[in-house]
Amino acid sequence: MTILTRYILREFTKNLALTLSAFVMLFQIGDFIEKVDDYIEHKAAVMDVVSLILYQLPKVMFLMTPVAVLLSTLLTIGMLSRNNEVVAMKASGIPLFRAVAPILAVAAGLSAVIFWANESVIPYCNTTAEYIKDVRIAKKPEAPALKHDKLWFRGPEGEIINLGLVEFKQNIPTCYAVTFYKLDDAFNLTERVDAAEMDWVDGGWVLKSGTVYGFGDTGRIKMTRFDEKKVNLPEGPDDFKRVDKLSDEMTYTELRKYITRLREKGYNPLKYVVDLYGKTSFTLANIIMVVVAVPFSLRGSRSGGMAVSVGVCVVIAISYWLIYSFSISLGHAGRFPPLFSAWVANLIFGFTGLFMYIHSDR
Repeated sequence: MTILTRYILREFTKNLALTLSAFVMLFQIGDFIEKVDDYIEHKAAVMDVVSLILYQLPKVMFLMTPVAVLLSTLLTIGMLSRNNEVVAMKASGIPLFRAVAPILAVAAGLSAVIFWANESVIPYCNTTAEYIKDVRIAKKPEAPALKHDKLWFRGPEGEIINLGLVEFKQNIPTCYAVTFYKLDDAFNLTERVDAAEMDWVDGGWVLKSGTVYGFGDTGRIKMTRFDEKKVNLPEGPDDFKRVDKLSDEMTYTELRKYITRLREKGYNPLKYVVDLYGKTSFTLANIIMVVVAVPFSLRGSRSGGMAVSVGVCVVIAISYWLIYSFSISLGHAGRFPPLFSAWVANLIFGFTGLFMYIHSDR
């Protein structure tokens, strides 16, 4: 390892440690201030709040790492440029890429570590954080879900209810492959209701496109079809949110297997396919941030210092997040193909950064 490489790595890792710590701390402080009223209202124990913050930490670091890499690159390359070290390298026949390569290597290493964490640490921590927030702090009953795509629970009149799939559209759940089993005191099946879906309509649940099977003492089965049928369930949309396992609570492998199961059962897994591609694309955002930051750091170093770097970092980070979130939303809605919706932000910023880098290195 050359002196130049060690020098750049030392400066970049120092900046990265400081910026990542600062971003994570600011995020956690802001999140705590936003939720402190809820903690007081529910009389949450101090240890539960501390546990929630600690279990949220891996996810926060995952979200903040691209921003920290961006600002660290701006500061590191900007410092080299302000001190005329970039000019000295070029005069010695050393291309600009030679200074950027160690930073790209660190960014690639971070992406690999984050991908590993997404397969092991982060989903577990996200699930545990949700449990602490809902059950131990908000004092809600434990979610009765057995499986993400096969939910069983007991109705208000003792009937057993099975939901094949719960899918959220604009925060309102739609339940597919719904079955009600009504039993008598001797646990004999007296009635079965099958419906293609169950929707939340005007403050109540409505079964659609279904059939009622009545089982009499004579052994004959009475079958009645219906287009819509209201049912009385105490659970509301917010209760089903607690049993809907989010994509960030599953590893890449689990999510891919889950998509396969949904396809085999005839459900549309579009939302989860988009999230699957998003797991990879956002992990590689660290490398994209380096590519974007280098040309901006060279330009910014001529007109300012730390303040300019922070300003450029904020603008780029917000722009990237807006484009990424907007494209993911369009992918969930079926407006964009899943792969394109997950990668469009990386493509835009990656090609923009490469174009500016080529021109800045001349």
